[in-house]
Amino acid sequence: MQHRWLLAVVVTVCVVLSLNPCMAQETVAESAAAAGDQPAGEAADAVMVAPAPEGQAPVAPAEEPERELTTGEAFLLKLRQGGITMVFLFLASVAGLGYAIERLVNLRAGRLVPTELANRANTLWQMHRWDELLTLPERSKSALARVIAEIARHRHSSMADVSMLAGDVASRELRRHLQKAYPLAVVATVSPLLGLLGTVIGMIGAFDKVAAAGSLGDASLLGGDISKALITTGTGLTIAVPALVLYHYFKSRTNYYGLALEEALSDLISEWYGAEEDRAEPGREGDDARQA
Repeated sequence: MQHRWLLAVVVTVCVVLSLNPCMAQETVAESAAAAGDQPAGEAADAVMVAPAPEGQAPVAPAEEPERELTTGEAFLLKLRQGGITMVFLFLASVAGLGYAIERLVNLRAGRLVPTELANRANTLWQMHRWDELLTLPERSKSALARVIAEIARHRHSSMADVSMLAGDVASRELRRHLQKAYPLAVVATVSPLLGLLGTVIGMIGAFDKVAAAGSLGDASLLGGDISKALITTGTGLTIAVPALVLYHYFKSRTNYYGLALEEALSDLISEWYGAEEDRAEPGREGDDARQA
């Protein structure tokens, strides 16, 4: 449900961003058409010309200097020159950012191996408070709590069976966290390919212009289109490099918490079931002696 909501928001934002340049161009075109349809007399009346002294020609109003683009406006203009491929790159960047934020929020010690949870579970086990151990995942919301609840549910099994069960549950929890980081690897792989696709499309357009111009073709036309086409490649690499770095970071972080989870479970199982086997050992020796 959360993924559908995120996808709907991303699509809406992309549609709005893609429509803004078109609306701006339509507005400018309508303004130019309105100015062109205006009669000459009205246009002359609209321009305030200062009266010139006798014997001198009227002075024409000075043209306003063109406003320089700011850094942000120039950057957005460059991105718009990339064409439709920039929309897909924008979608990839938003998806990568969303998954990165989700991993930063959920991939932490409190969601996998809380610090005091093992000691509290050990206390509950020694007091035989099984109901509280079974409801531990509702209060802790961590992988360790879910594994401890499974151990408490199968507490009458042998130590070997419980160890295997705990390992399976912990492995599933870790795979789930690795799967949530996998979309970052997809973004890191797809973004450069999208950038290369935009560059190829731009190169095709550039050579089409040169072919249409024939012998009168200008090399500056080819250079301008190539420059616009390379924007998509640069954008794709800019998205891919951080996504790849974050994927390997979260993967390494998951393995680190996996080792901590394995260590905590090993200590708990050894203490719970190892003590029971030690207490049962003298009885088994006595039984063997009586049988002999």
